[in-house]
Amino acid sequence: MKRTFLLLLTLLPLLACAQKSLNPDVQAAINQIDTNRIKAHVVYLADDKLKGRQPGKEGFMMAVDYVQKQYKEIGLQPAGENGTYLQKVTLRKSKLNKDNTSLVLTLPNGDKKPLSLGIDYYVYPHPEKKSVDFDVPLAFVGTGFDAPKINIQDYKDLDVKGKIVIILRKVPDNLSANVKLHLQYPATLQEYAAKNGAIGVLVCNYTTNTVQFKAISNNMSVNGIGASILPDGKRASSASAFGGKIQAAGGISVALLKELMQAEGEDLETIWKAVETGKYVSKTLKSAISGHYESIFEDIESYNVIGKIEGSDAKLKNEFVIHSAHLDHVGIGRPVNGDSIYNGAHDNASGVACALEIAHAYSKLATKPKRSIVFAMMTAEELGLLGSGYFAALPTLPKDKIVADINTDMPTILAPLESVAPLGAEHSSLLKVVEEAASYVGLNVEPDPDPTEGRFVRSDQYNFVKAGIPALHIKYGYKKTTIEKDLAAKVKVWREANYHKPSDEVNDTFVWSAGKKYAQVNFLVSYLVAQNPERPTWNKGDFFETTLRK
Repeated sequence: MKRTFLLLLTLLPLLACAQKSLNPDVQAAINQIDTNRIKAHVVYLADDKLKGRQPGKEGFMMAVDYVQKQYKEIGLQPAGENGTYLQKVTLRKSKLNKDNTSLVLTLPNGDKKPLSLGIDYYVYPHPEKKSVDFDVPLAFVGTGFDAPKINIQDYKDLDVKGKIVIILRKVPDNLSANVKLHLQYPATLQEYAAKNGAIGVLVCNYTTNTVQFKAISNNMSVNGIGASILPDGKRASSASAFGGKIQAAGGISVALLKELMQAEGEDLETIWKAVETGKYVSKTLKSAISGHYESIFEDIESYNVIGKIEGSDAKLKNEFVIHSAHLDHVGIGRPVNGDSIYNGAHDNASGVACALEIAHAYSKLATKPKRSIVFAMMTAEELGLLGSGYFAALPTLPKDKIVADINTDMPTILAPLESVAPLGAEHSSLLKVVEEAASYVGLNVEPDPDPTEGRFVRSDQYNFVKAGIPALHIKYGYKKTTIEKDLAAKVKVWREANYHKPSDEVNDTFVWSAGKKYAQVNFLVSYLVAQNPERPTWNKGDFFETTLRK
C-alpha cells in the first residue's frame, strides 16, 4: 500500500498535465514533426561555411538562400516584397565625427560655456542626418517619462516644444523587469520627448563615473549606433536613436548638470532626493544650448525572409498569425581556443529550424487553419532587433491584420522538455492559448523563470509589442518532474561557457527530441489563435495594452 501511495505521488505532476485529445488531422501533422529535419537545418545553418551568418556577409546570404529553398519545398507562398520571399532591409551604422562636434551652453546670465566632448557631454550620431545644427532653449523634465499607466507624467503642464530636455535617469523600483528595460532604452525617452514637441534629449546618469562617461563618448565615434532605415531615409528601428523630430540625443555629466542647476538657482542634490521619492520636479530653464555635429554612415543591405500558408476561411484568411525567428548571428570574432567562427547553433539556428519544421507541419494539414500563418525569418536581431523593427515599421502585410506574433529565439534545447515559460503571454489572452496548447502535448506551463532579465523586451517579439500586436516568446521552463531537475543551473553554466562564443556549435549538448516537442507546442499556439474567430487581446489595464501602441 505504501509503495502504491508513493507511486501515485510520483505520478501526480504528470497527471496534472496529462494530454488532451486533438483533432486527428492536427495530431497527425504534429506527429510528423521530425527531429532529423530539425537537426539537419541546425547543422547547415551552423556550419563553418556560413561564417556565423553576419548580415551583409556571404554567409548570411547562404542562410537566406537556404530558407527560401525550404519555403519552396514546403509549399509556402511568397509574402515578401514584389511577389518574392524577401524584404530588403537597409542596416545603417552611424558613427560620430568627433572632430566636427561642438556644443556651447548659454547660462541665464548670458555667459557662454564651451563644452568638452567626453567630459561634459556625449552625443549619439544621428541615424538620418549627416549634419545637424541647433540653438534652442533647455527644459528639465525629471525622469523624462510620459506614462500615465505607471503614474509618471514628467511632461505634464510643461511646454517643451522646440527645446532640448534634460533628464535624470531613474526608473521606479516597483516595476517589472520588462517595463523597466523598456523605459531604459534611449529611444523610449526620446520618443516621449518627441511626442511632447522637444527636439532633443540629454540624459544625466548619477551612477556613471567619469571613466565610464568618456568610454560611452568614445564608443559613439568608434562603434557608433545601429539602425534600420526605410526607403525614404527615415529611421525604422533603433534602440539608441528615435530620429525624426529628435535632432540631438546624448548625455551630460553630473558635474555639468550641477553647475547648470546652480546657475538656475537650483540644487541638484535636492532635486535628486525629490526624484527618488517620486515627486514632480520638471521645470522650464533659462539656459540654452547650441551645437553642431556630424555623422558618418555605413550602410549594408540585408533581408527578412517571409512566406505564408494561406488560411481556409474566406474572411479570416486575410488576417495573419506570425511565427518569427532571427536568422542572423554575430559572424567572425575574437578567437577562442583557436576558433573565430561564432556559429550560433543554439542562437538561433535552432529557433529557425523549429520554425521551418512548424511550417512543414502546416503544409501537411488537410484543412488549413482559418487565418493565414506567416513565417518571418528576421535579419539583424543581434544588432538590436533591427530586422523585426523594419518589418514592424513597413510590414509586407497589412499591419492591422496581424493578430499575434510567436517568436522562437534560442530555445536552448539542452534537456528533455517537460515545461515551457511563455515570456510575455501574461500580458494578453495568449497565456490561456499556451496553457491549452501545452495540455495537448503534456507540458507544464510556468511563469518566466528568470523574471529579472526582462527577456520579453529583448528579442524580436518586442517590435510587434511596440506596434500593439500581442506577442510571446516561448522559452524552456525549469520545473522538472523526472530528470534534469536542476536545469536552471545547467543552463546558467552552458550560457556562461557558450553564449555568443565560437563553442555554440552543433555538438552533443542538443536534445533533439526536445526540439520536436518545442515545435509542437509552438505550432499548437499559432493553430489555436488562427482558428479562434476572436483576435488575441491585451489584458485590460496592462502596461502594454495601449502604452506602446502606435
